[in-house]
Amino acid sequence: MKTTNKALAVISGDIVDSTKLTSEQFEILLGQIKNIQKCITAANPLNAHSIERGDEFQSVVHDIENVLRYTILYRIGIKSLGKEFDSRISFAIASNADLRESVSESMGEAFILSGRGLKSLKSDRLCFSSDEFELTEYFYLLFKYLDRQLTELTSRQCEVMFPMFQTNEALSINELGKQLGISVPTTSKSLKASGWSLISELNFLFINQVVGIKYA
Repeated sequence: MKTTNKALAVISGDIVDSTKLTSEQFEILLGQIKNIQKCITAANPLNAHSIERGDEFQSVVHDIENVLRYTILYRIGIKSLGKEFDSRISFAIASNADLRESVSESMGEAFILSGRGLKSLKSDRLCFSSDEFELTEYFYLLFKYLDRQLTELTSRQCEVMFPMFQTNEALSINELGKQLGISVPTTSKSLKASGWSLISELNFLFINQVVGIKYA
């Protein structure tokens, strides 16, 4: 066990109506979750993950300023698989944690807040909390709007946005279109329809707010 006073972020999620998925759909879903977790670990090797019963997942994030991007990555990555797929996700930032080799056995305020948030989700699919009250309050309404925007996205729109979040916006429109095998005008139109620019702006706002408080 490793005890740390540093701030950590924890993402906790589960799959909506997972019991309705076929065995084949479930395997595709599991592969996508593992793909997303590999991407998060590639960004920071200290980040760790778990998958419980195949339909619950969790990530411990050390580069806390990126936790919103990772959360969106989970959400749109899962939704990109088709209309049958969606998830509920709660993410939290807090200081002090006891980290064990198994993520599911680790403890700390971020784990508690994230788990509590996930249990509280009813009709909503996304929530955020932290041990910094002002940060939680600042983003409360913004994330309500983000949740609605993500919920209304089509699987195709999610598919187009997914590589942008995977690469942290390192792809040009031309490169994205080539990767997806679609024309540049179609790529640009799909990104615009998805609300990509506003979601991207919100992500950078979150980064700046997290870096600007004592967590930095």
